[in-house]
Amino acid sequence: MYRCGAIVIARDESNSIRACLESLRKQIIDLFLVVVNDGSLDNTGEIASEYADIVVDLPRHEENWTGLPELAGVFNAGFDVLDKKDLDYVLISGSDAIYPPKYVSIIIDRMKKENIVLCSGVPKGERSSFWIPRGSGRVVNAKWFKSIGFRYPLNYGFEAYLVYKALSQGRKVAVFPDLTFELSRGTRISRRKMYLWGKGMKALNYWWLYALGRALVIGIRSPPNCFALMRGYMSKVEQYEDIKDFVPKFQEKMFIRRTISFLRL
Repeated sequence: MYRCGAIVIARDESNSIRACLESLRKQIIDLFLVVVNDGSLDNTGEIASEYADIVVDLPRHEENWTGLPELAGVFNAGFDVLDKKDLDYVLISGSDAIYPPKYVSIIIDRMKKENIVLCSGVPKGERSSFWIPRGSGRVVNAKWFKSIGFRYPLNYGFEAYLVYKALSQGRKVAVFPDLTFELSRGTRISRRKMYLWGKGMKALNYWWLYALGRALVIGIRSPPNCFALMRGYMSKVEQYEDIKDFVPKFQEKMFIRRTISFLRL
């Protein structure tokens, strides 16, 4: 049997976290469950203590850290606990995700069979990338994760960094669209989120044409979100030195491959 840990981060999530944690406790594979209570003012921590093996309580901060480098530090507080455990795999989740009982076991079986180091399913009813694993619901090979520090970097785009880091090493990542889970809130899009997403793209050194194409697709539905994304992409941020050469080359190759495939239709 594989040894698997799970980390859930939560901030004032008393309305949603119970369903998430119950779904994790109902997995057919046992999970060592860590909840990082990010300074909640409600009873999130009390609910977490009913289900988690360990609850890490962090001090309160007033700013919303979603999309900011500081949020990586919240995850890292939980990773520090799991790093001390002898694990094979780690599930990373937000507090609004609700998983079917076989979610983790099916993903692990596929990871083992296909030699995948990072993957995820997709939320029901939402559009998702066909190759970039979701931030919530992703499972990572613990041995590989440990080889790169067992933590997220404190920079914009830290979740996508893990994907490109794996690809830069010739490792395999995957998204399984047939493996779904629920989000009690659904993914929310705002201009602030788009701006910070753009900063993450800049930190990762996205190929300019790839970034522009993504912005134009978003702009079809919301021009303000398109401009916010590009404003973030044009801002000055610290780039990831270890993958900044790899990312644009990889994206250019993907663009050419998909264009050729489209023209053959």
